[in-house]
Amino acid sequence: METIKLTTIKKEVLVNASQETAFNAFTGKIDLWWPRTHHVGKCPMIELVLEQKQNGRWFSKHEDGSEVNVGYLLAWDPYQALVLAWQIDGNFQYVPELITEVKVNFIAESPTLTRVILEHHDLQKLMGGSKVIESMDQGWGMIINLYKQVADEA
Repeated sequence: METIKLTTIKKEVLVNASQETAFNAFTGKIDLWWPRTHHVGKCPMIELVLEQKQNGRWFSKHEDGSEVNVGYLLAWDPYQALVLAWQIDGNFQYVPELITEVKVNFIAESPTLTRVILEHHDLQKLMGGSKVIESMDQGWGMIINLYKQVADEA
């Protein structure tokens, strides 16, 4: 019997917004759509921040004043694409030396419709195997739909 290992999660949505608006909703409004339950801090999250520049930090702020890194911005191509370093392992802990990539492409289908494709690569680097990847697949599905709701209203 052949075993297939999933190394990439791919999610895709059509957003009722221009390419620029869709991109800005993803990058500049991430705190509006990212679920407060999805963080690795020790206390409740109050904000998720994505610094909009090359090598910009991606981190959460928490009620106790702490900041917890998620990763950083590897590539920044405004309105077209971005690549994020995801530095959270299969136990949902920040690991500075771990990098898996979250690539997000914004493809204009029309002046008011944008296809957004999110791909989380290199999942074989995570500990925890298929259960972790299944959980992440469900998580990204929920997250991309929350993003779509905000982008559609932007």
